[in-house]
Amino acid sequence: MRKETDNINEQKMLPHDTETEYAVLSTLMRYNERFAEYSDILNPELFYYEKEKAIYRCIEGVISGGGITDVNSLYSYSQSHDVGHELNRNDFMELINYLNKVTLGQDIDRLLDMSRRRVCWRMLQKASASVIDMTSDFDDDVNSVIMQMGEVQNGSGNNEIASYGDALEELKGVVNDLLQDKKQYLLTGYSLFDRYYLLRPATLTIIAAFTGVGKSSLALNVTEAVARNGDAVAYYSLEMGKVELVSRSISKDMNMPASSIVNKKMSEGMQQQFQRVIERKKDLPIYFDDRSTVSFERTIRSIRTMVKTKGVKLAVIDYLQIYTQGSDDTEKETAYMAREAKNIAKEMGIAVLVISQLSRGALHPSIKMLRGSGQIEESADNIVLIDRPEAYPDNKVTRFEGEFKDVPVKGVAKLILAKGRGVGTGSALVGFDGMHTRFFEIEKPDDASNHSEKTELLPF
Repeated sequence: MRKETDNINEQKMLPHDTETEYAVLSTLMRYNERFAEYSDILNPELFYYEKEKAIYRCIEGVISGGGITDVNSLYSYSQSHDVGHELNRNDFMELINYLNKVTLGQDIDRLLDMSRRRVCWRMLQKASASVIDMTSDFDDDVNSVIMQMGEVQNGSGNNEIASYGDALEELKGVVNDLLQDKKQYLLTGYSLFDRYYLLRPATLTIIAAFTGVGKSSLALNVTEAVARNGDAVAYYSLEMGKVELVSRSISKDMNMPASSIVNKKMSEGMQQQFQRVIERKKDLPIYFDDRSTVSFERTIRSIRTMVKTKGVKLAVIDYLQIYTQGSDDTEKETAYMAREAKNIAKEMGIAVLVISQLSRGALHPSIKMLRGSGQIEESADNIVLIDRPEAYPDNKVTRFEGEFKDVPVKGVAKLILAKGRGVGTGSALVGFDGMHTRFFEIEKPDDASNHSEKTELLPF
């Protein structure tokens, strides 16, 4: 009886608003695309009663499984999964009347605020019991409450604090995985990337070059190669839509420029080939979220969602400086985004690949030409520069520098690992197929000029 009374008192005292909770659940149910915007901050504990928590678990489960959240699918999910509360069809039907798409963000902010208040209330209740306990240390109790309240206010906690021993155990797991041939890095088919293990979990890799050299092409080539190995990739492009990106991806398979695929009527034979290519590639685990590129914060939020719902191991952002267009302080914005890109890589344990512009001021690229901020260099674990003099005929450059100084630049690019945290630096030559916007591995520089006849060298 006492426990029941306590529950009643708590229901009266703790802040909650059923109308707001139903408005959030209803909007997420009807507009599944909004779930990706907020999934990184939503969780069942934001809802007060067990029924609303269970409804949220159903919505989250159906969306994560690629389904549509109608009443039947939600009810079916509740029957086949342990959602913490018994639900019926009417529980889902009740949501329809609370739909409010416009105020979703405000409603979620209100949920977060009330959830923090409930957590603080419970902390204060616990602290009051300690205060009247004469055997406890008063100063320690007060300091502990202040620290915990600060963590709640900042949205943080101590769940991520790990000891040295914890880190050693995690390292032991990595070593054991390697003994079983479970690679920690993502394979790309490019010797420079794979030899130096560039796409490792929790790392930020920058691909940088002058305008028009092929930064996006290399990033897309890497994306497809990683996906072919079964690892999911999220690709964020501020310049190209998903249709243009996939047309580039299948250009080589179709043996025609991407522009022709989307602008010219295909012959019957080409249509049949097109269908074969689509059938072969349709299950590649590559994901696009065009809505998330309106701001860098939305992109970071989408990456969290992609990792949770799609198992993404690599996030590609194309490209950094375009987010800062119109900014009053470009350098400050670029520095902030570079740090956030590194932070999300660490937080989610994935590899992040970011494209960046170089300021043109020399015949060959260097790390000091990174446009916008030296903070990019500081935040990045790896920086790969693309040197393709052929893209700039006015340079009059006919051969590369350094170890490849005798190699003609026609049909060839040099990938330069200018910074490699913990792995060193180096360089490698790759071929470039302009018609299909593809970089490919070459056995020797002379092979580049005949790349169309040497498709066996292509890693894709």
